[in-house]
Amino acid sequence: MIVTRTADGVSVGPPPAHPERTALVEAAGALLTWDVVAPTELPSATVHDTGRAAGWLWELYGVDVAAAVQDATPDGIDVAAVPADRRVLDAVRTLARLTWAEAWWPASAAAGVLALDRGLLRAERAVAAAAAEHLLDDDEAVERALAVAAPPHGHPELAAALVAVAEDYGVALPAAVVTPERAGLALAAGGPGDGAGVLVARGSTPVSWTDVPPGLVDAAAEASWTIRRADDTVVEVSVPAAPDPWAPATALRARFGPADVVLAPTREGLFAGTATIPASALLLPAAERAALVYVPALTTAPEPVRPDDLARRAAIVAAARARPAAPDATLTERAAT
Repeated sequence: MIVTRTADGVSVGPPPAHPERTALVEAAGALLTWDVVAPTELPSATVHDTGRAAGWLWELYGVDVAAAVQDATPDGIDVAAVPADRRVLDAVRTLARLTWAEAWWPASAAAGVLALDRGLLRAERAVAAAAAEHLLDDDEAVERALAVAAPPHGHPELAAALVAVAEDYGVALPAAVVTPERAGLALAAGGPGDGAGVLVARGSTPVSWTDVPPGLVDAAAEASWTIRRADDTVVEVSVPAAPDPWAPATALRARFGPADVVLAPTREGLFAGTATIPASALLLPAAERAALVYVPALTTAPEPVRPDDLARRAAIVAAARARPAAPDATLTERAAT
């Protein structure tokens, strides 16, 4: 691995290019990162405190890389990494992947990416955090992980390991995981509207991942819209919900030209709604006839998704779809089949 002194400290290997594809762990004195699209056994590291990191770097990278970090220069040096403790390496990598998955996992019926069992994820994450506790930056990381974990059904070995960790840390676990209802909001009886009036325009718009909470809408689906004219001109918007019972209960909106459309969850697994728009909206340029889905808490000025963002997202969805069969898949990922 290339070890280089930089203005921010010492880098070990190149970090991932984009936050949405970065699985990370905050270690003592360093940030460890894996690229979920191009996974590697060893993480990249940005070491900001070489003294603190010296206590564990050798476990993940071997003594040669650990020594090179202490003596790093701006010119960089290529050092062979030989992990000294693969048990710790596996635990840290599992912790990173599960932390990423809880925040970014692209559950999608459209793309064939099943939702993860969050209860299973949190149990597995707590056990992994305990196995790597000595190198974590947060002294209470294990207690925080245990606070949201419970013994999972159907996985007795993991349940026993979690109970043992909880006993070691003096944390009382709840009896079992309770899967929440999909919607904490009232469900509408149908789709966006009754289809009354003459259909004059229709289309679909990609949803920006930065404008909605992860896991709320289908990660690969688009927002569909139609414009109908009767006594009024009405825009109807719908977007598929993510196939995830743990998704947050959050109301959505869609910006279409001058109108804001409130999107409520329906029994058909959609977020849908209608709004009256001025007839002049039909004269909008084609590029502006778009339903921009967003959550007001995240943004009040939604923007169209750029083509390069679509390509990056497609790569993440493809990587997630392949994870359950990967040799190093976590138990949580393997269960998503």
